[in-house]
Amino acid sequence: MAKNNNTVGDDNNLIGYDPLAWMTEELLEQETVAEEENTISVQEFEVIKPSGSIKLEAVLNIQNVTPLHEKLKNSVAANDLIEIEVSDVTSIDTTTLQLLVALKKESIKLQKIVIFINPSPRFLESAKLLGLLEILDV
Repeated sequence: MAKNNNTVGDDNNLIGYDPLAWMTEELLEQETVAEEENTISVQEFEVIKPSGSIKLEAVLNIQNVTPLHEKLKNSVAANDLIEIEVSDVTSIDTTTLQLLVALKKESIKLQKIVIFINPSPRFLESAKLLGLLEILDV
């Protein structure tokens, strides 16, 4: 409660006396409490889990689709955001592109995000030839 320096016994001097000072002080205390209750720490509110980052090899063909499929499957299971680095890709076959399209479609169903980072010119060219740029979102 606010203290008034002037009391009734001070010869009835009311100069500087604020009869509503107690209300202002209580409102400030209530606002402070409300702000503290509405504060959300970063630890309590997390939108996306840490990402699963995968770097694709330069040559992607049917021989390495099975290990890549396992790696992608594990990453989707463990993460909400999967970042796939495709900057080194110099050769990619339709089997691998089909796997990446399936990954992208499945991630949408699971409400997960797949991002292709730094697509190489060859990756873009191959996706464009097959009409997959929009599906892969590159």
